[in-house]
Amino acid sequence: MPYNHSGEKIAMKDMTDQQNALLNSLAYANLRDGWDSPNKKTGGPRTLYSVVQDVDPKFANKLKEAGLGDLVIKDYVNKNVGGSGFCAIAFEDPYTGETGMSYRGTEGMDDLLHNPKDMADNVLTASIGVSPQSLEAIAFFEKNEEKNGKNYLFGHSKGGELAAEVYVTNYDNVVELHTVNAQPINPNKLSPDQLVALQSKKFDAIVVNGDVVSWLGNVGYPIRYVQNNGSQEGLFGPHAVDSILLDENGMAVIETEPFSGYLAQGLIANGATAILGAVQNGLHLYSFTINISIRTANFLVNDLPEMVQRFVEYSKQAIDRILDFATDVKNALKDFVGKLVSNVTAMFKQTFNPGYRYATAHPYIKLDTYKLRDYAARLRSINKRLDALDRRMDSLYAKSNLLDLLSLIQADLMTGESWSLQNCAAYLEETAESFEAVERTIMGAI
Repeated sequence: MPYNHSGEKIAMKDMTDQQNALLNSLAYANLRDGWDSPNKKTGGPRTLYSVVQDVDPKFANKLKEAGLGDLVIKDYVNKNVGGSGFCAIAFEDPYTGETGMSYRGTEGMDDLLHNPKDMADNVLTASIGVSPQSLEAIAFFEKNEEKNGKNYLFGHSKGGELAAEVYVTNYDNVVELHTVNAQPINPNKLSPDQLVALQSKKFDAIVVNGDVVSWLGNVGYPIRYVQNNGSQEGLFGPHAVDSILLDENGMAVIETEPFSGYLAQGLIANGATAILGAVQNGLHLYSFTINISIRTANFLVNDLPEMVQRFVEYSKQAIDRILDFATDVKNALKDFVGKLVSNVTAMFKQTFNPGYRYATAHPYIKLDTYKLRDYAARLRSINKRLDALDRRMDSLYAKSNLLDLLSLIQADLMTGESWSLQNCAAYLEETAESFEAVERTIMGAI
């Protein structure tokens, strides 16, 4: 369990910026084989301090002094040499079950020589927003997550982007995310619910004054811009986790003048944001389509049908927001997603149908078909009004600025023709037609 400066036990959500920064750095520890061997004295898992002590005594002492030494490692993956470059450590509080995961970043230009796949992964992330490592990061989370949602994510540089990928895919099961100088997740690929999740207080992103990597593309989330302690030299010195200036309470000191004292980094950051932002905007259709496909597969494999339905609604809303789609392509995507959920839910309804159980217990049905048709007409009227309002909302996109865009998306989510209302109206009309047909048949046989 983590401890504060007074030696009191605290939850992970109450940790300081110093503690969060150390856990951001944890994924860079190259653990030896046998990290998962039991404690010789207790027979239980080894503590974080004892495992890291084997490979980096100095860092292990920092963890211990910060009150993090008693955490235990749950899982470890290192594909940094000869593999995809993905590295991550999962750890947990043995007393509360709180689980944290730290994702590793790219380790400088040296990676271009000994593992070009790692650097290529950054290019894929910046351009289309999806990479092999992002899929590995999501799989790592789903393998090790605390099933009641007590999960925390940490990541520096590329590791911060991977943590963000995990967060937007599983934000309901994450308490907090803490990144330092993260490569930005590509916001152009995200659906409206994911964009809203980025604005949540759960998402904590620290950017150190002078860092360049944090501006490699569009940034779709709020950041805490903090002061640089000056301990790291060179063009990429501010990128290091250790460059954060901390106060006596272990909290980062806020910077009010971005890139003050770091003119060269400021010019590079502005240029990189403009260039990569333009690339991301140009490829947004591909990014968005890939993201939808990945989320669809994830939901179908891992979630219940009602979760599929929720995702389908998100997808339809997102598709409505892409004004560059031709109408026929847009409708085709909607029809595909609609048929997908219909087929999945139909299968489950045949097996688990509460209406069937009710019908067997209440064999006599009294029904006013006039009221059914009246209710259906009312629902269709509401849908027409929603559709008209949605068209009026769409016209505002061309007039809104970046600051207003998120608010407009949030408001637009509440409008638009509802497939649920349409299906309800159709169901009421079909039910009325069916009952009237049965009634005519019975009357003709009497």
